[in-house]
Amino acid sequence: MQKIERIVLILLLLTSLGFTRLNGQTDAAFGTVPVVNGKVVFQQFIPNADGVDAVQQYAKLQKWGRTRFQGNPLLSAIRFDDKVRSVTISAGETLPLPAADGKVTLRYRFDISVTNAGSMLMIRDITFQSESPSSGSVVPKTYSAEQLITDQAIKSVEREKEFRTRIRQATLNYLNGLHTELSAL
Repeated sequence: MQKIERIVLILLLLTSLGFTRLNGQTDAAFGTVPVVNGKVVFQQFIPNADGVDAVQQYAKLQKWGRTRFQGNPLLSAIRFDDKVRSVTISAGETLPLPAADGKVTLRYRFDISVTNAGSMLMIRDITFQSESPSSGSVVPKTYSAEQLITDQAIKSVEREKEFRTRIRQATLNYLNGLHTELSAL
């Protein structure tokens, strides 16, 4: 009988230890930079909340899009397609980086399509505009995501590895924030 009690006790301890380790983790939708056919494309399915159909979810998405991007000086376009229940937004965001890195602006396009099961989020056409104080140029340089934040791009230029890694992490953090906002609708 003692042997069974020990086994049960050990299993309970292992189970509780496993749950405490999971407790500190966060669920990030984007942890890597995916490359599809040579292009950086982030995709994620977001299930609808229980009892929410496509019409209700699309209405929430429209309200969120208008509220979230209204007044954003980096908003290029926002398009709502009521027939297929999709939203396309082209916008930008200044990334929070150390001052030594200069000002880097993330520009992107995202599409989100709504169905009764959920929404499909796709973020693509990602570029970066860099205004480095050390370059001496007033014209910002533009880089594609493929040139700057992929694994291959980070490994290719050793002297810019830290800079590119910081841009990559700031980009992933921003995109995960967008995903979190959309998941909360």
